Amino acid sequence: MKFSLQGAFILSCFWLFLCGTFAFDIIHYFFHKFSKSRYRLLRLIGKLHEVHHFYFNRRLQFNNYYLWHNIFFELPLELACQAFGSWLGWLVLKHIAILGSSAVSERSLHGVLAIEVVKVVVVAMLSGRDSNHKTYKTVPKNPYRFIVGPEYHALHHVDPAAYMSSTFYLFDWLFGTAYTLKSRRVTLTGASGAFGKALMKELQTESVACIQQLKFGVDWTYTDFDAAIPILENTDVLILAHGSKGQDALKANCESAVQFISLFKNHRKSDPSQIDLLPEIWDVGSETELHPSFGIQNLQAYSTSKRAFLPYTRKFYDDDSIIYRHIVPAAFQSTVDSAKLPAEWVARTAMWWIRRGARFIPVTYTGLAYLYYVKFMSLIKKL
Repeated sequence: MKFSLQGAFILSCFWLFLCGTFAFDIIHYFFHKFSKSRYRLLRLIGKLHEVHHFYFNRRLQFNNYYLWHNIFFELPLELACQAFGSWLGWLVLKHIAILGSSAVSERSLHGVLAIEVVKVVVVAMLSGRDSNHKTYKTVPKNPYRFIVGPEYHALHHVDPAAYMSSTFYLFDWLFGTAYTLKSRRVTLTGASGAFGKALMKELQTESVACIQQLKFGVDWTYTDFDAAIPILENTDVLILAHGSKGQDALKANCESAVQFISLFKNHRKSDPSQIDLLPEIWDVGSETELHPSFGIQNLQAYSTSKRAFLPYTRKFYDDDSIIYRHIVPAAFQSTVDSAKLPAEWVARTAMWWIRRGARFIPVTYTGLAYLYYVKFMSLIKKL
């Protein structure tokens, strides 16, 4: 493939900038690891970056005591990491010469380094209060798909062990750091089911504040949800893992889910000891939302109930007041299904996607869930 001189130069500059930011993200990750090391030297290295988090803290407030520490330690450190990464990217590009020798001249490297220097100088002139560091009472939903904005970066300051990416999402996608459950209050329906039990095991490895269960017949019924309200008030992440393939499928798979989400949105109270993050809803759907029941009588009620919930899913997905994640598994082993896919694999795979920030979560061996994504994103909000 041949590139014009101008096109090759632009591509090479983008590559060098990407390498610079990715190198910083890698080193950034290790700075946070070093700050908790048992070795004093590594802790001292980690503190070079830690002052940045002292300056803009977990409450998303600026502490001017650390202003000059941030300017004289953090910003030069960030610039050095980015410059080093861009230089390594330039060596790689020069070695493989995929864009031609003219594209990898020192002019492209100098141009990118100049941009990185100007960027750091501007941030210093703004006293570190640049566009990616904004104060929030509640961190808004991130509006971008690939580029890190202030909403996304704020989450890193709330939980410094997560959301490591600085410009593009690449690092978090690759290493599964695009999420946080730290100190969050989780409530789960269907915890006695195959998927619910498997997901509980996964959640117990996270740093959640608590895991609560809403038991059918005890905390709620299809006609009475009052006993669930006090639990929903004390919830940050609501996981709807209950369901049915029987005659009550519509109530279980659609009507009760809608009711739970409505009550959760209306009654949930934030934890005053924590910066307020948007409440999350994880709903367990099915590939049957895409395909028909194939004339199978036992599947007809289930398919109808799942498709009845479908218009609501897109409405919740686009709701700026919540983070809605739609988990779409293929059939898996449970008391009502003898499929070959184990529920433990479904739970692990769902968490793999969630750790990468996914809100539509395909858990599939058939591939239908990937096709369903196209249908899902083309849905019009009708409700």
